[in-house]
Amino acid sequence: MVDYEALIGSLFDIVHVTDAEGRTLYGSERYEEFFGIDPREMMGKRIEEFHHLGYFAPTITMRVIRDKKKVHTIQTTRKNRKLFVEGTPIWDQDGNFSGVIHTFIDITSQEQLQQELHEVKYVSTVLQSEMTKENNRQKGETSLIYRSQSMEQVAMMAKKLSQVESSMILLGESGVGKGVLAKYIHECSPRVDKPFVHINCGAIPETLLESELFGYEKGAFTGAFKDGKAGLIEKANGGTLFLDEIGEMSLSLQVKLLNVLQEKTITPVGSSVSRKVDVKLITATNKNLRQMVKEGKFREDLYYRIHVVPLEIPPLRERQEEIPVLVHYFLNVFSQKYCLERQLADTCYRILSEYDWPGNVRELENVVERLVVTSHDVLITPAQIPRYIHNQETSVNKGIKVDRVMQMQDAMDEVERQLVHRAYEQHKTTTKVAEALGISQPSASRKLRKWLHHVT
Repeated sequence: MVDYEALIGSLFDIVHVTDAEGRTLYGSERYEEFFGIDPREMMGKRIEEFHHLGYFAPTITMRVIRDKKKVHTIQTTRKNRKLFVEGTPIWDQDGNFSGVIHTFIDITSQEQLQQELHEVKYVSTVLQSEMTKENNRQKGETSLIYRSQSMEQVAMMAKKLSQVESSMILLGESGVGKGVLAKYIHECSPRVDKPFVHINCGAIPETLLESELFGYEKGAFTGAFKDGKAGLIEKANGGTLFLDEIGEMSLSLQVKLLNVLQEKTITPVGSSVSRKVDVKLITATNKNLRQMVKEGKFREDLYYRIHVVPLEIPPLRERQEEIPVLVHYFLNVFSQKYCLERQLADTCYRILSEYDWPGNVRELENVVERLVVTSHDVLITPAQIPRYIHNQETSVNKGIKVDRVMQMQDAMDEVERQLVHRAYEQHKTTTKVAEALGISQPSASRKLRKWLHHVT
């Protein structure tokens, strides 16, 4: 006589059977080893009760009961085991749905191996980053810390553009690192031995910006230096002039800047004599200058002068693989700056990597500095990470925010499009996309073809 229980046990680590209502009918002897509960305590009780008690997550039983089809997922148990679980509907002789059979395979060791492989890759990346930084320090160069393909393309283009005299504009959200990239372009250029002058047009009051940029003659206005003052544009002569937040510049100053670009001359405040200047101009903005031109807030002729070569830096949330490397970099920077020995617990890297960073690299830098200076111990733990970073996932799971009324089907299509797009960005294969979205692989393929037409 065949011992079916022994046979099934040889094929799977655990087998669990429920009726059509999700009540336990059978559980393998090893259930307690993996889940921390005796299967006899579960008999006749709904499986969902034990999910809510935290013995495992996620649960798929009710999905199988609802959809009457096979479902699988990766489950984490209270014993901290990782299990591949597959729920299969059971049908009686009359074709009626009668329950669910769950089969479990322990993949904890594979998960650990994958994590170790990830850590090896991470350490390798950090080591390579450190070697690059050290080489750059010896050369007196600015370090670009990146790991993503998108930023690698930005860095390659920046280096190429550094060799030409064309004006360029750096685009991107606030805090993505436009200033660092501008300095990098200067240091890669033939003008590296000449001045690099960085001017934040939004940080200097409009009444002072003209005199700061163009300088002034003696007696030009009340409070001026008696011998006059050279402007920042003149101080950049022969080198690179970086005008950050160019969209904040007034229309009257835009006229004077246009003259600098066209005639390569400046006229100090209070003077009628022009002076020759030779500067490579780099500008930056997080505003839509084209829209500002339409609204009459930015000169069209200047727009085309500075928009010769646009270079866009993607936000940090679109290059999450760089977050651990940047965290490690800033951790070392601030540990050395404040003469403190600080390390981050491994879990901290995961938490920080999952945050969206609306303030981009600048926000990340500020958070790491805060962690370094406020920690009382060498090891920085997750409890010290600001609460709003921890709460991001919780707030996202509260629901989808609706900010306008639209057709129901259009709304559902938009949610599906965004989910498919984000899943493909993170996982890259239809199998993993299907697993992440809880759908079949053929369904994932159809949705990818529908919303991402280049995916086949």
